Amino acid sequence: MTSAAKRAWARPDGRAQLFQADSRDLGQIPSASVGIILTSPPYWVSNRGRPAAEHYARQLAVGFGREWRRVLVPDGDLWLVLGDRHNGREWVGFDSLIAGWLRRTGWRLQSKGIWAETGSRERWDNRINYLLRFARAGRRVRPTAATLCWMLPLPRTHPASIWDATPEPVLRALILQSRRRGPVLDPFCGAGTVGRVALGLGREWIGVERDPRMAELTARRLGMTRALD
Repeated sequence: MTSAAKRAWARPDGRAQLFQADSRDLGQIPSASVGIILTSPPYWVSNRGRPAAEHYARQLAVGFGREWRRVLVPDGDLWLVLGDRHNGREWVGFDSLIAGWLRRTGWRLQSKGIWAETGSRERWDNRINYLLRFARAGRRVRPTAATLCWMLPLPRTHPASIWDATPEPVLRALILQSRRRGPVLDPFCGAGTVGRVALGLGREWIGVERDPRMAELTARRLGMTRALD
């Protein structure tokens, strides 16, 4: 374990690893070793206006995107599940903010989908969640006939989880649309829902979670044991 990770866990079958760490430093993961990055970063929930949303997008693309590029194989896929919201004055438009900043840092948007939350807890009728697929600049993803669009309620998450979950049918479809080899990495893994889906599809999985309580929860849910320092 490198100094970037405070604690680590692994499954006995070797198909899953988990690190308690800040995913701006993925030093515990070798370069060009990950086939898919599929993650839902913490949603922006501020009402401070578009400049604050722009700052969030920049921090995500610049602060985390460099390590995503390093660990992902050249033909790998980056999927971001990002919530958009009305800030009291307008819909923020997070898809364009994130795509713009990632484009400046060497990524290109290749696919876009939507999951609309029915029965949303927001004041507005439906919360919109963008499903954005990026590839490195210079690589094109061949279009498919699949339409990535769902209207689903927010799924129940684990009672001990402090984060909401993405519906498993959505995650399953995104993995099946992506590169077929290499581990799936979730650098904001929360309670490990992406891990459950990836392992169920026969994929290896790597999770990174900064919150120690959530890391412990994920380790228990996925049958992982503490790795030696």
